[in-house]
Amino acid sequence: MDAENTNANGTLSPQSIILSLVLGYLGYGISLVIYRLYFSPIATIPGSRLTAATGWYETYLDVFKGGQFTFQIEEWHRQYGSPSCSREKGRLRLEKLTLRAGPIIRITPWEVHIADPDFYEVLFNNKTRYSKIEKLRYRFGLPLSSFDTIDHAHHHLRRSAVSPFFAKQKVAGFSPQMQSMADKMVDRLAIEYSDKVKPVNMNEAYAAFVSDAINYYTFAISYNFIDYPDFVTPFTTSIRKLAMSLHMAGHFPWLLTLLQTLPESVTQILNPLMVPVFRFHNEVKDQIIKIISGQNTSNKGVQHRTVFHELLQSNLPPEELSVERLKHEAASITGAGIDTTKTTLALATFHILDNSSVLKRLREELKTRISHANEAMPPLHELESLPFLNAVVQESLRLAFGITQRLSRLSPDDPITYESYVIPPNVPFSMTSYIQHRDPEIFPEPDVFRPERWLENHKTASGKPLSRYLVPFGKGPRMCLGMNFAMAELYIGLATVFRRLEIELYETGRDAVDMAADYFVPIPKEGTQGVRVMVIGTSV
Repeated sequence: MDAENTNANGTLSPQSIILSLVLGYLGYGISLVIYRLYFSPIATIPGSRLTAATGWYETYLDVFKGGQFTFQIEEWHRQYGSPSCSREKGRLRLEKLTLRAGPIIRITPWEVHIADPDFYEVLFNNKTRYSKIEKLRYRFGLPLSSFDTIDHAHHHLRRSAVSPFFAKQKVAGFSPQMQSMADKMVDRLAIEYSDKVKPVNMNEAYAAFVSDAINYYTFAISYNFIDYPDFVTPFTTSIRKLAMSLHMAGHFPWLLTLLQTLPESVTQILNPLMVPVFRFHNEVKDQIIKIISGQNTSNKGVQHRTVFHELLQSNLPPEELSVERLKHEAASITGAGIDTTKTTLALATFHILDNSSVLKRLREELKTRISHANEAMPPLHELESLPFLNAVVQESLRLAFGITQRLSRLSPDDPITYESYVIPPNVPFSMTSYIQHRDPEIFPEPDVFRPERWLENHKTASGKPLSRYLVPFGKGPRMCLGMNFAMAELYIGLATVFRRLEIELYETGRDAVDMAADYFVPIPKEGTQGVRVMVIGTSV
């Protein structure tokens, strides 16, 4: 042993220990990269060498560049697409095809992404038994909710208990109360904002509407967010801003866990945006405790059966009915649909007002069913039967995307085969609504808001129905639990606003609704102020 590297007693010096550790770490890192690039079971799947070597590139794009990884995935599908041949001046030239030319790529050292709309329902159908990725469990701080349950069987147990309460028939039974809330929102807009007194941010108005609706449906308690000044509430504001921290929580899950264990006074200093959310979680917990003890009787005297009074009477095992578990379920249900539905309503409002022919056609259709603006709105099933309103809703869902972050799954037991590629068990695979909804072969001129595409023949060039490729709620066993509730909010919200009000855009461009960053939900360009409108007055 070299004397320079040892102490007098024959032990290694601190410098040599540090050097050995550094060299060992470098050796491990190099061998890990070599394994990932050349010996990984997914090494043959095309993609960027950088992202195959390290997962830190995803962290860089999402955490430090601000929700940009989804756009990079889209670019990689183009970049690593299969080449096509064409002749140019007698020479054979290779061209990269469009997005669909590269339907399968490797996006991290351990994950594969597929961009083939026809394969979506192969991966996401009701017969699949796929699990989620473990690292996704803690990004919302609600690991006990059915949404964040990893194992398929455990998820099925939890979801089966709550899904009947969001069945289409039950939601339809609640629709009169939902309509009353939409009426309340529109009445306030007409009284407080008419004659162009001041602009109103429809993102805030819709957030208040959908929040009141889901909270009342869940607990039979309304927080009356619609009554707040300018519809702005600490809770809905925090939900929106909280999205900006989701990537941080996803890549560094211990951060959110740490915040949840700290006293509220400390959290107020470290991350004040979290305080209203944690307070809401505590309020939910208090409501559940009151329900268990019999103190909360808010379900009496209402026309719908509330979710958590019924859950407590379900056949779930006792460990699934703990206060903490139900708190996670409640917070997940009430929080999950607020931002996505609000975003879709606001996007629809912008595009309707930005296109005079769409606005005219929608209003004419609504007037054929609702002769006078002050008469009662028709029931939900009649609104759903209006062809152009339905087309507007479908097109709005297409461009709002629902959840924009890729849906990652893994097959615990069986390999997944795509063309000549085999994805081994326990290797995550994913697909993305943002990419699917903008596929030009399925939706020509994908960035154009054109409801008519849903009225023409409802089919793609290959003869398949367009609805097959519309996936804002996902598909399969983990399809969005609140889909029917969200759809009811869209039909009722848009029909009520555009039949009863005369409104126009105020200093709002398309950058206020186009996705500029992916934070699980679409986030528009920084500095935009939402869809702002002037209320001219009420319709006749």
